[in-house]
Amino acid sequence: SRNRYWGLPIPLWVSEDFEEIICIGSVEELEQLSGVRVENLHRQFVDHITIPSKQGKGQLRRIPEVFDCWFESGSMPYAQVHYPFENKEKFESNFPAHFIAEGLDQTRGWFYTLMVLSTHLFDKPAWQNLVVNGLVLASDGKKMSKRLKNYPDPAEVMDRVGADAIRMYLCNSGVMRAEPLKFQEQGVRDVVKDVFLPMYNSYRFLVQESYRYELATGKTFQPSKDKIRQSTNQMDIWVYSACQSLITFVRQEMEAYRLYTVVPHLVNFINQLTNWYIRLNRDRMRGSGGDEEQLQALSALYDVLLDTTILLAPVVPFITETLYLNLRKALPEGDPRKDRSVHFVMMPDPDTAAVRTEVERQVKAMQAVVNLGRTIREKKKVGLKTPVKSLQVVSSDQQFLDDVITMKTYIESELNVDSVETSADVSSGVTVTGKLDFATAAKKVGKDMKKVMEEVKKLTEADFVKFEAEGTITLGGYTLVTGDLKVTRECKGLGGDVESLSDENAMLHMDFKEDEDILLRALAREVANRVQKLRKEAKLVQDDPVVQFVVPGKGKRVSKVLSTKGEYLENLLRRKLFGAGLLQEHLVRVAQDNCNVDGEEFEVVICLDAPCANTKELKALAKDDVVADGLRQWVVTQPSVGSAITANIAGKTYEMKEGKHYASLVSKATW
Repeated sequence: SRNRYWGLPIPLWVSEDFEEIICIGSVEELEQLSGVRVENLHRQFVDHITIPSKQGKGQLRRIPEVFDCWFESGSMPYAQVHYPFENKEKFESNFPAHFIAEGLDQTRGWFYTLMVLSTHLFDKPAWQNLVVNGLVLASDGKKMSKRLKNYPDPAEVMDRVGADAIRMYLCNSGVMRAEPLKFQEQGVRDVVKDVFLPMYNSYRFLVQESYRYELATGKTFQPSKDKIRQSTNQMDIWVYSACQSLITFVRQEMEAYRLYTVVPHLVNFINQLTNWYIRLNRDRMRGSGGDEEQLQALSALYDVLLDTTILLAPVVPFITETLYLNLRKALPEGDPRKDRSVHFVMMPDPDTAAVRTEVERQVKAMQAVVNLGRTIREKKKVGLKTPVKSLQVVSSDQQFLDDVITMKTYIESELNVDSVETSADVSSGVTVTGKLDFATAAKKVGKDMKKVMEEVKKLTEADFVKFEAEGTITLGGYTLVTGDLKVTRECKGLGGDVESLSDENAMLHMDFKEDEDILLRALAREVANRVQKLRKEAKLVQDDPVVQFVVPGKGKRVSKVLSTKGEYLENLLRRKLFGAGLLQEHLVRVAQDNCNVDGEEFEVVICLDAPCANTKELKALAKDDVVADGLRQWVVTQPSVGSAITANIAGKTYEMKEGKHYASLVSKATW
């Protein structure tokens, strides 16, 4: 109790010597004993009431103390329905509550009094699940204070980045695990940069490519789960399977009230979708494999993006509603995911038959190799634009090696390596060592950490290999398992230009030996990169009617790249790249830039696509430079040209054919 005026009066009436005590259990009981009926239980309506003593001690009076307010909050389950005087069946059918939620500071407040009262009354807790959030502190770790003004105005933060960003920032933090959070506005902005923008860009890419599909085929884009299930593409199978696994996980965790695990998995899936699926399938979604394969890829992207939007809706209600209102238009009538709002849609059921754990495992192996390979490149300071001769993946796990071979094409593309090989010989050129993970091992060994560390130093390579296989080892009287002791592999030195690195999955040997072909392809990638940058600066989109030229300057290697690596450049750019020979004066320039790559100078020019003349063939036809120039001007000034043009100059007729003397567009020129 607290010695204060306001609060629920403690219903104890006592004699002056405290030897006679009556605890009142209801308003009716008080009326029966005192003859006074009260309608309001505040002190000013109760304190004057007396009860005649049954022991001849005069009048019994109420003690002055009131209940702590938390006692009242702990009585909430019963008081709100006036139990046991009313609603007995309603209360008993709904008690205990499915869940309650409050801050960590309520451990000795509301949680405590709820538990005490329900245990005393019913011998069980007042809840089935308890959701506890941590405390949000100022960035300096101190309690947020209006006086100190040590936190940003929430309204202003919402104006700058939106309410959704704040919601996800909090839901993806330690606050969901009852841990304290030092609020950082930069963390909220990072949510926009790392989650919302990639997700929105994925949505925008889907809209653009589905619209392009409709223009190219004349058909309405109708995503189909059947098309996804029929796909034999490894990445289509993977992303659809991973999404079904995600749905299963979210449903399980939500039903178990483990909310702190949900958002990290959703954020990770968005990363998988944008940085892996779309990245590795961009060309397919643009029709490089034909209309049918394009529809399969777009259907897969649509389906998983729609399901992700629905799963995210409780966390970020506004951006998901924006995306959903457009995405739902492609759904057929009767689809359970189609409704007026994403917030009316029930959480989707997983397509369990489509879950392919072996494909998810294979993609995971591919990602592990790619990430480790990128680290090797960073360590060697060799960018991804420079091709690498070979990559060897070494592992004792044959399943892992088989998965790498299955995903070999993707690994070669992502790491820009000419060939990927595997080996199960983990002893060749490798030193096996290990060290304790102090964070986990300390919980077991405690003060004997130093003794156990000395035992680790005595282990041989064979001991580490055995531990890796069995997953357990006893050191200093303590049993250590995988996670307590980490096994690492280091290359003894293969010599030459080979760089090696390992993790818990495998060791990678990457051969950086250079030759003329590798140097030319590296320069070709630099040239392609400069073209793409200029297109981006000019704000061009894929279907804009433009043509691109590279004009070599100082240095000879760019000319060699254009003459020997034309097909390679075309594959990199997904469109033709022309040399200076077709850059004619009449073409309208959209953008241009002078570039220098390691002393190799060249100019990138982007022009509107237009008719062009084959000067060499026109001179052969006219047998006169002046007439040939007249024919050229005739060709390039025509508003539209067909398969042949007839021109009359000085009384002589000249027949010009497309593909030989001219092209209706530069992009169609073959000379």
